[in-house]
Amino acid sequence: MPAADFLDPFASLWNAMGVQLRHERKLRGLTLDDVARIIDADRQRVGNYEAGRLKLTKLHVEALDEAWGTVFSAMRSFAVKIGQEEDWVKQLWDFEKNAGDVKTYAHGLIPVPLQTEGYARESLKSMRIVADVEQALRERMERTELLLSQLPRLRLWVLIDESALDPPLDSDLKREQLQHLLDMSERVSIRVIPSSEWNIGTAGSFEVIQTRSRHEVGYMWAQLGGKVVLDSDEVRDLVLRCDRMNALALSETATRSLIRQKLEAISDRMA
Repeated sequence: MPAADFLDPFASLWNAMGVQLRHERKLRGLTLDDVARIIDADRQRVGNYEAGRLKLTKLHVEALDEAWGTVFSAMRSFAVKIGQEEDWVKQLWDFEKNAGDVKTYAHGLIPVPLQTEGYARESLKSMRIVADVEQALRERMERTELLLSQLPRLRLWVLIDESALDPPLDSDLKREQLQHLLDMSERVSIRVIPSSEWNIGTAGSFEVIQTRSRHEVGYMWAQLGGKVVLDSDEVRDLVLRCDRMNALALSETATRSLIRQKLEAISDRMA
């Protein structure tokens, strides 16, 4: 039996939309190919919509509403709003548990998956954005373990600002963090964006996740928390930002050389 037969419409509004799409199609005696022509897509995408493997895009629900007089646009608007209001941290962890690829960037910081415990503790203390530093540290380290434990099945791509390689830490903690980056560069992709380059990363920190089912979602961090990005157009925008930043970044080999230079400079100062 097709996967669409088992989709639970009560599990989420997105699921309900997939079930409703299939109902509307069959009500009109249409095939997957017929619907694909309406939304200017292929039959596989329509099948994925009906099975809940993909979320309907804004353009596609508008095309369906125009052709059938339905209210998919309103349903989708509510689904996106609900997704944004849910616990974004839980959503982030849930998607990362099923990730195939994770591309991450933290403006001016070492991204969480590659932070040492010492770096993480000092950054949390200095920023003064949490009431319980040790609890926040435990959660941060748990998320780090969640991601790194999935290597090498999980492919992790990390972009780091060059300025982040000189954090305001004492020499021992700084050397520990840089050595950790150098060690991890053998397991994950780490590329540094030179300080001499203007880049779109100044707009804020973000992450793009591609699940093992090839579905892409995004996250954006802000002063008061995070925002889940489910809209396919917005996710594509994040992917494009990532691509532009990659074009400016040093190669993986050049990044390792730069980190080694930073380590040598610390050793020279401590000698």
